[in-house]
Amino acid sequence: MQAVSIRTTQNVQLEYPLAGVADRVLAYIIDLFIVVSFFLVVQLFLMTMNAGLGMIGNLLIGIVAYLYRFVMEVFFNGQTVGKMALSIKVVKLDGSTPSIAAYFLRWLLELIDFTITGLAVILIILTKNGQRLGDLLAGTTVVKIKKISATNMQNKVLMDPVDEDYQPVFAEAANLTDEEVRLIKASLKAFREDAIAKPITILEDKLKEKYNVSSELTTVKFLYTLLRDHTYYVSK
Repeated sequence: MQAVSIRTTQNVQLEYPLAGVADRVLAYIIDLFIVVSFFLVVQLFLMTMNAGLGMIGNLLIGIVAYLYRFVMEVFFNGQTVGKMALSIKVVKLDGSTPSIAAYFLRWLLELIDFTITGLAVILIILTKNGQRLGDLLAGTTVVKIKKISATNMQNKVLMDPVDEDYQPVFAEAANLTDEEVRLIKASLKAFREDAIAKPITILEDKLKEKYNVSSELTTVKFLYTLLRDHTYYVSK
């Protein structure tokens, strides 16, 4: 699966799998169904109330319905109902949070991307980061959100929350796998409850070697710091 590399504002390089054409098209169809349904339901409601719409009324309802995708992405962190259903979202390639202007530009250019037959699909396939015209101009793309596994969920629940102003020590902690987090917690538990030091020592050496990390912290403090840093990054 093709992926995009994004450097976050904390200077951490993360890789996200790009949303496939099928996912993006299906999400768009779901959203289109919602927009059309809203328009028809409002019309039907007004007809039952014997309220005449007229051309201007239909135009206003159409504008409100068309604003749906833009408003959803602004207030729901780059997702619409269709994107939520397919576990995809809009992100900025520079790692920053997409601005209202970026969402607006993507939304505005949908008319070109989706009314010119095949343009959006062709661009998504041919561009390096899977970008349609609106994405290219807004500096965005659409990625697949990692599904939370049972192990990952358990790790997140068991981790102590960190303050919003917490300053992480090790940027590499963002790349810890679910299995590594589980091993860190298990080895710390063994040390805390049974004073077994070998697992934490071995784990410290392997993690430092794998992620090229150097630290003067004690073994226990180093592992706890990794956990807290990881919690900070996955909660952002």
